[in-house]
Amino acid sequence: MEKDWVILKIDDERMWVSLAIKKCEGEEEPVFTTKFVEDYLKENGIVAGIKKEAIEALTTYVAYEKDVIVAEGKPPVNGRDGYYRYLVPLEDAKSKPVVNPDGSVDYVNSLKLAMVKKDDLLAVYEPATRGEFGYTVFSEILKPVPGKEQRPLRGKGFVADENNREFRAQYAGRVYKEGSKIIVDKVYVVNGDLDIEQGNVHFNGDVEVQGDVRSGLEITTDGSIFIHGHVGNCRLVAGKNITIQKGIQGKNGCEIISKSDVAGSFMERCHIKADGNVYANSMLDCDVYARQRVIVTSRKGSIIGGTVTGMQGVTAKCLGNEVGVSTRIHFGEVTRFQQQLRVNQDKLKKVRDDITLLEKNLFVYDHLDGSRHTRETESIRMKIIRAKVIRVAERNQLNEQIDKISEEIAVAKMEADVRVTGVVYPGVVIMSEGDKWIQKEAYKDVVFKLKYGKIEMMSGDEEDNKK
Repeated sequence: MEKDWVILKIDDERMWVSLAIKKCEGEEEPVFTTKFVEDYLKENGIVAGIKKEAIEALTTYVAYEKDVIVAEGKPPVNGRDGYYRYLVPLEDAKSKPVVNPDGSVDYVNSLKLAMVKKDDLLAVYEPATRGEFGYTVFSEILKPVPGKEQRPLRGKGFVADENNREFRAQYAGRVYKEGSKIIVDKVYVVNGDLDIEQGNVHFNGDVEVQGDVRSGLEITTDGSIFIHGHVGNCRLVAGKNITIQKGIQGKNGCEIISKSDVAGSFMERCHIKADGNVYANSMLDCDVYARQRVIVTSRKGSIIGGTVTGMQGVTAKCLGNEVGVSTRIHFGEVTRFQQQLRVNQDKLKKVRDDITLLEKNLFVYDHLDGSRHTRETESIRMKIIRAKVIRVAERNQLNEQIDKISEEIAVAKMEADVRVTGVVYPGVVIMSEGDKWIQKEAYKDVVFKLKYGKIEMMSGDEEDNKK
């Protein structure tokens, strides 16, 4: 917009206005005052965001042909989404042990979750904000986008206040994150050693032993087990992780079973079965089965003697030793998984057939005419509905199990290997799917893989270059 004495520019978004004063050759220039410029802006509908200081500077020290911003609108500020502010450290329940730069596992900080007391404040919900309105230089209102509220906090072991703003522990326990859920598990704490005076521990929650677990004792739980000291010839069964900070001296009788990971500083003469990974800084004469991977990679990490199976593979610093101790390593053997897959597929077929039959029966009872619709037929109908709900839950669970097993088979077939970053010694036997590799010479930095039904050995560099 232009007049004989001024050029008025307006932003396309109507968020700012500038003035540039022209030099009036041979004409009498208008007297520039703050009021004069403000009145001119008002005549053009510009009434919001007037910058008085800029106008005063413009009229006091006239700078010809120079654009000066004399009005600015205010953009809207969108609302902030609601969020949970956590007041305790939360680790994911599936987090893996902390691995040091030298390959050893930091058992002080691994797989140990935060402890809370009853009524401890776990989280505070900060509600979404509506945002702030903006405006153009023409005083047009600009609406903000309001923030979105979060879903209610899910999990167990905590209670919310009446406003669903503060969340406190329902009881003393260990708190962690499981996906989007917050879980507080009850914890059984043994102050010192677990010995014959304490007796066996059977608990629905996490168990923490602050000392050793003496031989002859047993701990069973659907939660995790964390032992600060050593483990002797005992039995440990957990629905989650098992961590032994100072290692295992099993005397050929120790049995450790976990639905997740097992980690120990060292493992000697013990039997271990884990549905996840097995981590150690060394293994001696152990019988180990990991549904995922066995990892022994500290600076002196060796697997010597025993039989070690990692369905997705084994990673070690060294296998065997200089004197040729017999050491058997299994990897990538999916036969057991395939058998389990077939069993679940057969179960799934039967459950699907049951659901189909129940749906046919339900259709009949849903379409009874009035004279045949009695209290007895309604009772039968409700039993059919309940039976169908149970079968549908079984079907969904079987589908999840089949998907998981199928994925495990695929990983074992495609990615399973035995990686030795140090030395593999004579006396080591590598086995997979019926094939056997007997190591006759010492080699450094090698990888064993199953190809076309045969185990092959290649250098670590060669394998890395293929990736």
